[in-house]
Amino acid sequence: RARSPHSHPHALHAHGHVHGPHSPLHAHAHKPRALDPADDTADLEELEHFAKTFKQRRIKLGFTQGDVGLAMGKLYGNDFSQTTISRFEALNLSFKNMCKLKPLLQKWLEDADSSLSGGGGATSLGAGLAEAVGRRRKKRTSIESGVRVALEKAFLHNPKPTSEEIAALADSLCMEKEVVRVWFCNRRQKEKRINPPAGEGGAGAASPGGSLLPALAHSLSHGGLAVH
Repeated sequence: RARSPHSHPHALHAHGHVHGPHSPLHAHAHKPRALDPADDTADLEELEHFAKTFKQRRIKLGFTQGDVGLAMGKLYGNDFSQTTISRFEALNLSFKNMCKLKPLLQKWLEDADSSLSGGGGATSLGAGLAEAVGRRRKKRTSIESGVRVALEKAFLHNPKPTSEEIAALADSLCMEKEVVRVWFCNRRQKEKRINPPAGEGGAGAASPGGSLLPALAHSLSHGGLAVH
C-alpha cells in the first residue's frame, strides 16, 4: 500500500528537529488520515513552530516548565506536570495530545502576557494568573539573592562559558540551561554598557579560558548558594 506524501521523515525535519523512528510524532506521520496530506503536514509544522515559540516566550516571561503546569491547574482546572510541558516543548507527545495541549498553552501565553502588561486584571482568569505571577515573583526574589551571587562569581571568573560549562552550572543551581545561557548573554551586554571596551584586556578578560567549576566550588564552600 502506497504511503501518503506526508509520511516521508523529511516532513518532520523541516525545522531541524530530529525525531527517531519511535517518536510519537514520527509515528503519526505514517498514520493514514482522511484529511488531505498537505493539511496534515501543515498541522505538524504549525505544532513545531508553536512549541518553539512557546518555549521562548515562557523563558522570557521568567517561568519554569513546572510553573506553567501549576498555573494551568489553578487557572483552567487542568493539572500538568513539568514533564508534560517539557515533552510538549520537545515534540515528544502524541499528535493527539499535542493538539489538545496547544490551545491551553496558547491561552496561558495570552493571559500571561496580558497580566504581566497590566491588562488582565479585569477578568477572573487574569486576576488568578496575576496572583500566581505575584507568588512566583516573590519566590524568585527569595531564591535569586543566593543564586545571583553564584552567577556573578562565575561570570567574573569566565564571562564566556562553553555550552558544557553552562550545563554544569545550571545543574548545580537547579536551573534550566537556557535560562543560565540567556543570563550570561544579558550580563555580557550589561558589562559592555557599564564598561565599554577601550581595547583588549580589562577585568572581564582576566581569565578568558577559565572554567566555571572553580568559581562555583568557591561559591558553594562560602555559602554563596544558600537560600534564605
